[in-house]
Amino acid sequence: MRVSAKAEYACRAMLELSRCYKVLEVIQIHDIATRQDIPKKYLVQILLQLQRAGLVKSKRGAAGGYTLAKPPSEISLGDVLRTTDGPLVAIESLEEHGAGNGRRPLEAHSALREVWQDVQEQVSRVVDSISFEDICRRADKSTMMYYI
Repeated sequence: MRVSAKAEYACRAMLELSRCYKVLEVIQIHDIATRQDIPKKYLVQILLQLQRAGLVKSKRGAAGGYTLAKPPSEISLGDVLRTTDGPLVAIESLEEHGAGNGRRPLEAHSALREVWQDVQEQVSRVVDSISFEDICRRADKSTMMYYI
């Protein structure tokens, strides 16, 4: 599985929106871009894609910006990754193809196909089990400082 820069930026934007979910009505694009070090022009495209997927909402106007469309606990890492990058594990052999030469697939092909399906299911299970609320908690733990 490969996570694109676009998916990474989308996850960082969703993290920022998740952190402010209960505090602010909306967050302006400039603030998200600055806090998460995301190019603003690229962020606009990403937020539009996330909006079309029903993960974020926008408010227009001078006081406008973006907010999550639902609580961070209801948005998974998998939701964002699929929105930006498509299938989590893209394996050509999982697509149904006819045996172009009229022969049956080899046993090895069938066995590998089953393995790839298992990999795909496991990856989906992991990323779908991680919510943006979980990610916020992890981010908050990593930013805590202890002084003696």
